[in-house]
Amino acid sequence: MSYRVVRPWRCRGMGFVAGLLLSLGGGASCIAAQASAPPLRAATVEAMLAAPGQEIFTLRAALPRIDIPSLALLARARIAVARLDAAEASQLVDRFLAGKPRSPRQRAIAWEIATDAAFADGDYARAAKAAQQLQAALAASGADAAKRADAAQTAMMAIQLAALPVQRLVAYQPHAEPVHKDKVGLPRATANIDGRAQEAVLDTGANLSVVSLSTARRLGLHLQQGGASVGSSSRDAVAVRLGLADTVRFAGLTLHNVAFLVLDDAQLAMPVPGGYRIDAILGFPVLRALQRFRITAAGRLEPSLSTPGPSDAGTENLLMAGNDMFVRAEVGGVPVAMHLDSGAASSALSAAFARRHADLLRGLSSRRAHVAGAGGAVERRTVIWPGAHVRVGDRETTLAGLDVELADGTGASPNVLGEDVLGAFDWWSVDFGRMRLALGPPRAKTGHPAVVSTAAP
Repeated sequence: MSYRVVRPWRCRGMGFVAGLLLSLGGGASCIAAQASAPPLRAATVEAMLAAPGQEIFTLRAALPRIDIPSLALLARARIAVARLDAAEASQLVDRFLAGKPRSPRQRAIAWEIATDAAFADGDYARAAKAAQQLQAALAASGADAAKRADAAQTAMMAIQLAALPVQRLVAYQPHAEPVHKDKVGLPRATANIDGRAQEAVLDTGANLSVVSLSTARRLGLHLQQGGASVGSSSRDAVAVRLGLADTVRFAGLTLHNVAFLVLDDAQLAMPVPGGYRIDAILGFPVLRALQRFRITAAGRLEPSLSTPGPSDAGTENLLMAGNDMFVRAEVGGVPVAMHLDSGAASSALSAAFARRHADLLRGLSSRRAHVAGAGGAVERRTVIWPGAHVRVGDRETTLAGLDVELADGTGASPNVLGEDVLGAFDWWSVDFGRMRLALGPPRAKTGHPAVVSTAAP
């Protein structure tokens, strides 16, 4: 079972392309095969663009088959965001919007891409403007209430973040830091926040850094007036405030003006036997500033400078979608995009996966699983896929059991690659310059921390 700690906002995927038979693979042979295949229909391309968390690698592989110029612009913009190239994404979206009148649905996709690009780049003023345009486009397109609520939530968060000073890199001389696994298997290290030592979870799945209210007060963070709500793994909305740290020092990194989501202490206490809580999380804006980092099974975080990779985007196995990182993986030989989440103790597959691959799950018994996260827990009907093989590149591990949410659920959760997979190797590393997740040699099965489950049969 997965303890996904916090999601500052949900992936804003707008549907799933059922039955789309495109490879998730990259590289020259795949691109050549795509180029020789017939062009894609507009509806198929729009569906891929609207569901980046499911389709980002498929969309990249399909680029040569998109022969509609306006949709090709949007596809290239979505891939630019995925590669953390906000400048190129913004230029492509501007070119699209400057063209002949677009449908409300296409405008909504364009403004969603612009919002994601600005958020990933830390330009919250631009993100707020884009998110407001997204709201208008969604209303004009007749989008459902949940999608409009997500856009409103995003706009409100961006407006509040835009009122804060911009995060600024002061110095970076990389040096290693000790890391340990906590009782549910999440990686923790100590950062210095405004002159005080603070243990924090290192969470690649958190769009912003997080602290509990009592921790924010103890550290002396500047608490902002007003509040907002954000999506979480365990319920639709969790009330938050924003706090600002003057200085964060971690692994040789010195940052000024670091924003934190501030949650009530109770929202970061998880219903784990014996008690469990999180006081602080270092999320994407801080981890990205490290450029490249490796976490070893021996208990070290090893940061280093990164250099941009080759121009061929097909070599990258890590892409951003909806401000979350997704890795190209295979589960049971099936290509799948999985949300890279070091803040999840265990991996899981989504209801969308269950719909597409019902044959793989046939005959498996279902159960009610309780997934704990910020704000409480949610019950989902799942099956356990025993002995599931998970592969990333040339590395593979076998999980004793992999939770798969059944298609009668909400379907809001993505596929997740958690610590049970990452911890199966001697080390794992993220390189933001080359957009790659790398895994070291497989480690011995002994010594893994136990993962506590509240799943009920």
